[in-house]
Amino acid sequence: MLGIIIGISSVIAIVSIGDSMKGVMDDIYKDIGKNRAYMYVYNIEEFRSTDFFFMDDLEVVKERFGDKITYLGPSESLRSDVSVKKNTVKLNMICVDSGFDKVQHIKMLYGRMINKSDVDRKSKVIVLEQKAALQLFNRENATGEVIRVKINNYMEDLLIVGVYKNEESPVLSLLQGQSPYEESYVPYTMAFPSNYGFYGLDIFISENQSVSDVGNEIVSYIAKLKNRSNENYMFYTVEEDQETLNGIVGGMSIAVACIAAISLLVGGIGIMNIMLVSVTERTREIGIKKSLGARTKDVLFQFLIESATLSAIGGIVGTMSGIGLVMLGGSIISLPIVVNPISIIIAVAFSMVIGVFFGYYPAKKAAKADPINALRYE
Repeated sequence: MLGIIIGISSVIAIVSIGDSMKGVMDDIYKDIGKNRAYMYVYNIEEFRSTDFFFMDDLEVVKERFGDKITYLGPSESLRSDVSVKKNTVKLNMICVDSGFDKVQHIKMLYGRMINKSDVDRKSKVIVLEQKAALQLFNRENATGEVIRVKINNYMEDLLIVGVYKNEESPVLSLLQGQSPYEESYVPYTMAFPSNYGFYGLDIFISENQSVSDVGNEIVSYIAKLKNRSNENYMFYTVEEDQETLNGIVGGMSIAVACIAAISLLVGGIGIMNIMLVSVTERTREIGIKKSLGARTKDVLFQFLIESATLSAIGGIVGTMSGIGLVMLGGSIISLPIVVNPISIIIAVAFSMVIGVFFGYYPAKKAAKADPINALRYE
């Protein structure tokens, strides 16, 4: 029965971990934006400077697609070391357009986010993450302070107009690893000259639109605008990324669960041995029952029920052990655990099937025992 317990607990734990990881990934991609996509210059042999995306191109695309897109901006960031007195922070400045806070959840603690006026006027402003403000000024509310950053090899003074808190899930932080850079937001028009060509675009499609359909339209429109073919631009959606990752996690869970299920076979053989011993020890009992009129199928049915019950008990104990292990691990790494009731039912039912399958030979041996010889057994 130990083999059944180990096998079922392993399968339950692995399936639960897989389901939990899928749930976490769904939450992560929900925060990123399932209607989000990226577009890049791609697969161009004879590259031209006009193949990049320019600020004028962004405005033309916004005007052309109107309500079909909720946000369009460059996929760019800049990095700089920032020092205030003796405090130094490595800063990653994400270059955004106005309205970014409408498509992404940004919890503002103080001040405001980058707005249309900042973008239009190319204002030298910045929105800091909470940890960066604490490290530089030893306080969260750093609005109104000025920091010097390096942008395109020039030192610029930026006014802090807001401080926000990054509410990133612990699992995402674990997957991304420890970054030496703290995040912030700046207007993309301030960070780059008007003739700068961007390699990639960050796009949010309206929720009532098909991401892939609108993406194909945008690719066709830009390709025609740049006198290129559609193959020269790649449109990559967050939803595609999620489906790929879910497929990998699901495949790994199934593969590992199948390996763990091998121990169920070992457990089944163990149950068969237990039942064979039980049949041998109860030979005289079997003889008495058959001499009193018990039919072959009655004896067979009795021993099959015993075998299935023994295996089911192992399945229940294994299920409880598996759930307990997953819950314990989830509490340690702050992972919300998902236990699918269907997997529990299947696990217990499968353990009973194992019991019936491996218990059939001992049960058949007991059922076919000759009552005269059985009564003589000592």
